[in-house]
Amino acid sequence: MDEVGGVLVSLRRVRVCAGDAVLVDDIDLEVRAGEILTLFGPSGAGKTTIACVLAGIERPGITVSGEVRHGDAEPRIGLLPQHAAATLNPARRIGAALGELAQLHHVRPGRWRDRWEVRRKRVAQALSAAGFHADTAERIMRRFPHEFSGGERARLALAQVLACEPDVVVVDEPTVGLDPIARAALLSGLAALRRSGKAVVLITHDRVAAQQIGDRTEFVRDGRLATDEPAAPAAPSQPARPPAGETILRMRNVSVTLRNSAALHEVDLELRRGELVGVIGASGAGKTTIARCIAGLVRPSTGEICLDGEPIPVLRKRSRAQVAAVQYVWQESAASFDPRRTVLDQVAATAVRLRGLDRTSARGEAVEALSDLEITADQAARYPSGLSGGQLQRGALARALLARPRVLICDEITTALDHPLAQRILDHLEQRRRDTGTTVLLIGHDLVGQLNRTDRLAMVDDGRIVTTGTPQELLADPQSPVVGHLLAAEAPA
Repeated sequence: MDEVGGVLVSLRRVRVCAGDAVLVDDIDLEVRAGEILTLFGPSGAGKTTIACVLAGIERPGITVSGEVRHGDAEPRIGLLPQHAAATLNPARRIGAALGELAQLHHVRPGRWRDRWEVRRKRVAQALSAAGFHADTAERIMRRFPHEFSGGERARLALAQVLACEPDVVVVDEPTVGLDPIARAALLSGLAALRRSGKAVVLITHDRVAAQQIGDRTEFVRDGRLATDEPAAPAAPSQPARPPAGETILRMRNVSVTLRNSAALHEVDLELRRGELVGVIGASGAGKTTIARCIAGLVRPSTGEICLDGEPIPVLRKRSRAQVAAVQYVWQESAASFDPRRTVLDQVAATAVRLRGLDRTSARGEAVEALSDLEITADQAARYPSGLSGGQLQRGALARALLARPRVLICDEITTALDHPLAQRILDHLEQRRRDTGTTVLLIGHDLVGQLNRTDRLAMVDDGRIVTTGTPQELLADPQSPVVGHLLAAEAPA
């Protein structure tokens, strides 16, 4: 660790409320130059609320009391929020958006060519600090946000923050949605920021990230700073796997071209009743495109998707029964909540719309579904701004389960959750598929976790399913280097 500088931001006796609910209380904290301060704790503990106070972000319905002090000169503070991909402008190329930020904040008067060179240099530096390889910078700058995976968009959002050269960088769950290889590159970039003299506040429940780069750690629990570290999670047990039933859904020779670029190549995949199938691969490999095809959000260029042996159309042409049968919970689903309606009302609306329940019955089922996912009735009655990103992710899962789907697609649903809670949510899904025969397609980067839970695994690389098999088959004879690379990246340092 390099020499730590002076205090840039400090909090004294900070208390944050959402109406009558106290989100965090009695927070005393200092952020120093040249240091990575980690706020570590479970989902819903109050980490994001503290991050917003540090960054000076005002949120509707949220009141803040106490003192927020700055050093001798007010520092420039950049915030990378949860679900940061939503901060990207979908209509602008990455290079143009980053270049404009760099020019606004740093490029000084001078010859046009000199200004252009400085601008491109700063954009390249921001991309590198966000974990992108220097050789890919030119290609990245020519593309639009939708041409990247969710994990890549999160890193592009970080590059957007870094292009403004902040003195304090507050990053809220930056490793969410990243495969182990991309996570290592991102953490290396954050460590480089510290070495340059910047202050970094890392908000995370990622124990590996906290241990690898954190200089000082504050533990957050139940809205307060705690003195002791939460216990390390126990390794999940290997569940007994029930026999799979008949084929429910099948992808046949599915290819997808987006903006003249091939996203999927001749993908074949079948899902059986009551089966848990994992889809694994690096960021940008095509995992989410497979999910969006099944959900009807992307139309295949060739091939077909069949439900019960019959071709199923894109979402807007599906019947109510078909919409209910295939539900999709995606990694940025917290952004799908309407900020003007309570979470409970929005979850209950699924049972009204897709199952024809009356409002009272739907709300009763919604309360129960949310409670099963550890969202209390008081929390459910709040507007989305009063819940953490992890809580909203669970709300989105409850909303999908209320449709009673036959096929449930879960795209990185546990990445916004701390490890113990993530295991409890996966246990809940495990029990659900056993009780109801629901088929679960689990998309993620946690290869070790997938090996412990799934019936079959599909490895995706460069838009292709390169190998499928049981976890035992893939470990015994991995047919793709993707398996070895991901396992190596997840191994302890």
